[in-house]
Amino acid sequence: MELRRGASPEMLATMAGHFCPVLLIEADWPDGMVRLHTGTGDLVWDGAVWLGSSWLVQFQAPEEAGGLATSEASIKVAASIEDILAERGKVIRNRMVKVWFATTTTPGGNVLQDDPVDFFAGYFDSRTGSLARADENLSHDMVLGLGIGPSARASASITHGYEDQVSKYPNDTAGRHVQNAINRVFNAQQWPE
Repeated sequence: MELRRGASPEMLATMAGHFCPVLLIEADWPDGMVRLHTGTGDLVWDGAVWLGSSWLVQFQAPEEAGGLATSEASIKVAASIEDILAERGKVIRNRMVKVWFATTTTPGGNVLQDDPVDFFAGYFDSRTGSLARADENLSHDMVLGLGIGPSARASASITHGYEDQVSKYPNDTAGRHVQNAINRVFNAQQWPE
């Protein structure tokens, strides 16, 4: 198997044996930049402090594929109902999120062995909630859907339709004639018998 993310030879050597993985997540949240890691305690990297989230934050990476269709990525954050409702009105769509992979010196630790490697870069696309029950325990999660590639806002500018044509070129009749011809082919006129 080939690791194609630019891992250093030292990190590859570390990963050949027993290693302690950690993810670093940086999100452009409406209240300011949020930096978390999946270990415990504070971690310092790239001139910033990354707060330990342990099991409270889970990242689901998209599967790598050779086709045009992409699979989904998400971040699941354990939260109380009150915390989920408090975040409800904040607009997060199309805000950037980045994830790095690294190894630490101890399981769940906060001391990096090597520089992190780019793992994911995208944007927030959706926000939903989930509820799960295990015996008497009830857990709540905020599920943040992630997108990759051009955001919906950016890709909307490359969409061209009849309405866009008429608004940009009001004197151009070719678009209307083509539209009418298509309608006659697919919606042929039927006379009553």
